[in-house]
Amino acid sequence: MTQRERFLAMAVGGLFVVIAFQWGFNRYRDAVKFRDNRLAALQNEANTLNEKALAGAYADRQMGEYMVRSLPSNPERAQSIYQSWLLGAVREAGLMDAGVDPVSDAPVGDLYHRYGFRVSGKTSLDGLVGLLHDFYARDYLHRIRELSFGPSRTGELNVAMTIDVISLNSAPIDAKISESDSWRVAQSLEETRDSILNRNFFQPPNLPPVYAGDGTLVAVKGQETDVQLKVEDPEGTAITYELEGELPDWASFQAESGTFTFKPPADPEKSGDADGGAGDSKAEPVKVVVRMTDTGYPRRQVEKTLLVKLEDAPLPKEPEPMPAKFDDATQTYLTALVQGRDDWTAWMNVRTRGETLKLQVGDSFEIGSMKGSVKSVSARVVLLEIGGKEYELRPSGKLSEAVALEAPEQPDASPENAAPVGSEEDAEADESSSEQPAEVDSTATPTPQSQPE
Repeated sequence: MTQRERFLAMAVGGLFVVIAFQWGFNRYRDAVKFRDNRLAALQNEANTLNEKALAGAYADRQMGEYMVRSLPSNPERAQSIYQSWLLGAVREAGLMDAGVDPVSDAPVGDLYHRYGFRVSGKTSLDGLVGLLHDFYARDYLHRIRELSFGPSRTGELNVAMTIDVISLNSAPIDAKISESDSWRVAQSLEETRDSILNRNFFQPPNLPPVYAGDGTLVAVKGQETDVQLKVEDPEGTAITYELEGELPDWASFQAESGTFTFKPPADPEKSGDADGGAGDSKAEPVKVVVRMTDTGYPRRQVEKTLLVKLEDAPLPKEPEPMPAKFDDATQTYLTALVQGRDDWTAWMNVRTRGETLKLQVGDSFEIGSMKGSVKSVSARVVLLEIGGKEYELRPSGKLSEAVALEAPEQPDASPENAAPVGSEEDAEADESSSEQPAEVDSTATPTPQSQPE
């Protein structure tokens, strides 16, 4: 065999080996897959059987419960027993002109019998609620198939209902009706009536009032204090108040408005045990309980425990100093000296009042804190008398500053004194100024105004 043939034989052999390995691997994978599928199918079947077993156990337990609640399997006995119980429930509910009549008796397969009864009569809404509560509280295999009620001419309710009740065929013939209450009714008859009758069906449920004030009320010794309770009602209805317990002698409560009035004595020696220790600054707070009830439907109430604390009267506060009044004299300037036909006029501008006073000799004035009269007016100066003293005020001068200076001294009669008030120099100046207008402040613009009286 040549080398070429040998290589060819080896290649063919390797190919056969690969094919055989692939075939064996596929067979193994198919076997594993088949096994997994089979295990899954068996698991599903086991789960289904378990579910059926659980369902059977539940059904068996449910059937045992139904057996306890079932009427006897004898039709005549079953109808007689249930009709007797139904008549008792109707009488207890207070139905007038009541009627309880059997209306049907039909077997359902081979499992149970269904009996029908019709109940009619007249009662109040309270009686209807009581009848329905008694019906559902009794643990029978029954139901109300139809229920209708409406007002009658006498104000009562005309009630009519159709009831279905069943008896299992496997129940004992002499089975006794269960006397136990059903777990489906969790409330008592009083609670059921309160939740149904004591409400307004045309509005949201009424909420209780909310106390929004402080929990501690302060009573000041020696003072009469009125404290009105701050209560808010979500529906905005009126609130009535009721106080539990007793108050000290120095306290009272107005139930109409919810207001406490405190008047503890200020003198410790005049307060005894009866006043609740009003004279003791370290006395324990007095506890009071207030019950607040709204007028909604149904009425809701809330109780609040409050503490009444005694406190000493606060010390009087020192009066705050009054702010200083603005003085118009600090903003009054001599703006001009104007010569008239006969005499001189002083124009004094009061800036805070926005007015100009035109004063002549002999005129009186009152500017702020300055009150006086005009003694003389010349071309250069105005002589003012304020508080029995004389003061000079020159153009552009401020009235308050002129008064703050010392009053000018009176000149002597001797010729050595230069330029006395009313001297020859002033006379010459007056004569020279009579020929020309007096100097006017550049910042003021004289406007014609009536001279103040």
